[in-house]
Amino acid sequence: MPAVILEKQQHTAWITLNRPEAKNILNAEMFVQLRDAWAEVRADANIRVVVLTGAGETDFCCGGDLAEVIPLWMGSKQAATDLEKALLADMQIVDKCMLKDEPIYKPIIGAFNGRTLGGGAELLQATDIRIAAKHATFGFPEPKNGICPGAGTMVRLARQIPYAHAMKMLMTAQAIDSQTALDYGLISEVHDAEDLLARAEQLADQIAALAPLALGAIKRTVIESHTQPWSEAFAMELQENANIAMSKDAREGPRAFKEKRKPEFRGI
Repeated sequence: MPAVILEKQQHTAWITLNRPEAKNILNAEMFVQLRDAWAEVRADANIRVVVLTGAGETDFCCGGDLAEVIPLWMGSKQAATDLEKALLADMQIVDKCMLKDEPIYKPIIGAFNGRTLGGGAELLQATDIRIAAKHATFGFPEPKNGICPGAGTMVRLARQIPYAHAMKMLMTAQAIDSQTALDYGLISEVHDAEDLLARAEQLADQIAALAPLALGAIKRTVIESHTQPWSEAFAMELQENANIAMSKDAREGPRAFKEKRKPEFRGI
């Protein structure tokens, strides 16, 4: 079985981290396959929404493989497999997996089915709507191992949740439970474990029925205007809104409302 499973169901792509026997930690195979899965999702115009989750009932992802990946990057271990060579050949692979330099402007739902630590918690921050099982935990244990959460967290976290909460998580290296994560605003909802994927599917279906161009413009504006001055941010919003207003979907929505039927958005 692959370390990352990509399944497409109508307009939804399901990406599953699939190393449950190894806490779904990110090894060379998973990095390469996750990079490729994101690229396929980005390129497939039929995909309107993504659900990201982990296999098993215990872990979403407990970080990077300290015994395999870190030594490769530090040069203390030589690449021995084609996947390890592919990992080292792509200097931007972490940025691609964490959607740092090239975001995907399609809604991403994170369904966190267990421990979400280190690289798993960094990956969480690349998602938009975040739902978690009650037993899930979240944290950044990297300082315990002498390293930093350097795959986006030192920039993203304090922009996504209040500063004091972000710094407490980063400076103590202690995990928090799902209710605390909800209180902090790190996640959107908490559910019983057995209901998690059904809720993810419900959200995905709800989003997939909306106008994809509008959703893309919303996400693009929110992300790219986040650190801009107000005037530049409002100008960007105005331009994105004008672009969408010229689309066929923008005409289909009011027409369907007038005709009292469900709109058929085509992403054009």
